[in-house]
Amino acid sequence: MVKKMQEKFKKYWAEYYLILSCVAILDPRYKLNYVQYCFTTIYGTPALNFVQTVLTNFKLLFDEYFKNSKFTYSSLADSSNVSDNDPIDFSLHQLNINRANLGGDYDESDGYKRYLSVSNTKSEKSQLDLYLKEPELELSSQIYVL
Repeated sequence: MVKKMQEKFKKYWAEYYLILSCVAILDPRYKLNYVQYCFTTIYGTPALNFVQTVLTNFKLLFDEYFKNSKFTYSSLADSSNVSDNDPIDFSLHQLNINRANLGGDYDESDGYKRYLSVSNTKSEKSQLDLYLKEPELELSSQIYVL
């Protein structure tokens, strides 16, 4: 009886461990450390292979999401005659809109400060990498998903 249950568990675990791990990573109280802890507890030393598989697949999922959300963003930008490949074009477009809305009392340094803040936030790390580097929240903390 136990062997049958164990076989079924292994079958279903193999199908769902990736998605369950991704859900745990998205929870700011657990992130990747919890997945590492669980796999190390279950598998010992070979856990690093599982964690690497989870992280690789999670990054692929994030990249696909980012690509699709960028496509949605670019389709909105196309409707306003802004280049979808160049975020600077979009920033300049927004700057021109803001300038037109402010009339004659526009301080050019404000626009430059905004430009610097946007250009300084660009980095080689994705939002996912930044999220994973942040410390986890306390386990007892309340989180609101919506």
